[in-house]
Amino acid sequence: MRQLLIILSFVSTLSCATEPPLVAQSLDEVVNALIDDRVLRYAQVGLSIIDVENGRTLADHQADRALIPASTQKLVTTAAALDILGTEAKFRTRVFLDGSLKEGVLSGDIYIVGGGDPTLGSPNMTDARDMDEVLNAWVAAIRKAGVRQVDGRVIGDGSYYGTAGLDMNWPWSDLGNYYGAGAYGLNLHENFYYLDFSRTKRLGTIPAISRIRPEIPELEFKNEVRIAEAGTGDNAYIYGAPFNYNHFIRGTIPAGNGRFTIKGSIPNPPLFAAQRLQSKLEASGISLSQVAASALSLGRLYLAGGREIHRTESPSMLEICQRTNLRSVNLYAEALLREINKSRALESFELGSPQTILDWLAESGISTEGVRLDDGSGLSPRNYFPPRLLTSLLFYKRDDADYLSTIPLAGRTGSLRNRLKGTAAEGRVYAKSGSLAGVRAYAGYVNRADGRRLAFSIMVNNYTTPAKDVGRLLLDFMVNLCTADIFEG
Repeated sequence: MRQLLIILSFVSTLSCATEPPLVAQSLDEVVNALIDDRVLRYAQVGLSIIDVENGRTLADHQADRALIPASTQKLVTTAAALDILGTEAKFRTRVFLDGSLKEGVLSGDIYIVGGGDPTLGSPNMTDARDMDEVLNAWVAAIRKAGVRQVDGRVIGDGSYYGTAGLDMNWPWSDLGNYYGAGAYGLNLHENFYYLDFSRTKRLGTIPAISRIRPEIPELEFKNEVRIAEAGTGDNAYIYGAPFNYNHFIRGTIPAGNGRFTIKGSIPNPPLFAAQRLQSKLEASGISLSQVAASALSLGRLYLAGGREIHRTESPSMLEICQRTNLRSVNLYAEALLREINKSRALESFELGSPQTILDWLAESGISTEGVRLDDGSGLSPRNYFPPRLLTSLLFYKRDDADYLSTIPLAGRTGSLRNRLKGTAAEGRVYAKSGSLAGVRAYAGYVNRADGRRLAFSIMVNNYTTPAKDVGRLLLDFMVNLCTADIFEG
């Protein structure tokens, strides 16, 4: 036995002597390894890394080249919203009785007057009432006001933000899907619905649509979806324009059994809100003589003079900005942009303009050279700016704990909750992701174990390799930012 131990010890010593010792990578080596990786061989790559303590550049590569940022742009919109609107600001939705009320009969209309709240009736937003709770509260207020019959209708007034709920440069393939839902003066259920398919295992067949949740009156589909191989994921897209109720569904869903669900955008949220309230009123025994409508379709906006019977307030602006970044909700970012512009008294046709945010950046000492903003969410492929813009912004907001709370934390919160667990990045990297076709990006802070704090922005455009490979490379890059040796000349 003693001889065996000696032999094993000798082999172990020989093995250690022949393996090269582990060498820590410098920050420059980490950056060079990334941009030279074959995964990014044909891509445009820009990155900026700074020391948050003093703003000094530690590493960069094409940091001043204008690139498409995708949803990392939400870092800009939320920062502006918190500064301009304040952390405690709230959206308000009001219900009015417009007409005379006698012996329980309202001779007139019930108006739902939106104030831009993107969280109204949200099924996902913490501290926001869900749709049924909102509608039940409105019905209770109407009954409390003494209404038992309506000689008129429910009217949804979304004129607060005008009719341009989305950007004119958003891709056609996005508009009918939940992430392409526009932001209107009156929103409900985050302006999306669930569309359920009954799956089969027969490749190439068209799965039947089994249900729309919640029901959207008059919405019709031309279903061209096909069954693809099991495990291929959701590749079904809904094509449809705002205020249009004839939509097409194309693409594939994976073979299997049971229900498969995708999400679409509600074509006319103010009308939808009015229709849902009418249904609730009728279910409670209150009849209406006319069908629900939107103020837009009637050409009749709410005019002051009615009786306000209920007001619904949103969660705070900070909570809304947290969900905007943690879950990358385009609707919320677009509502923030419009509310920023509303606070500056812009006209309705200007509310989708990002000029106010550009002005705020300049006022904050952040260069806007090479910057073109097209929307508030980053969904438009015509947004572009240099990676250095985001590190400059992150440096400007470096001591803002509220702002930091809006950014996903690796292995803990938001879109990074299930990523980078068990790595050096867990609990140390705060990063907002961005993704579009041919675009992957991350930006945020790194709180290193050695006490140094970095801000970084990396954007990859026009890659030709699988998106999952690019994403994996960027996640590894963020881990390496936590451990790389930093040498300053």
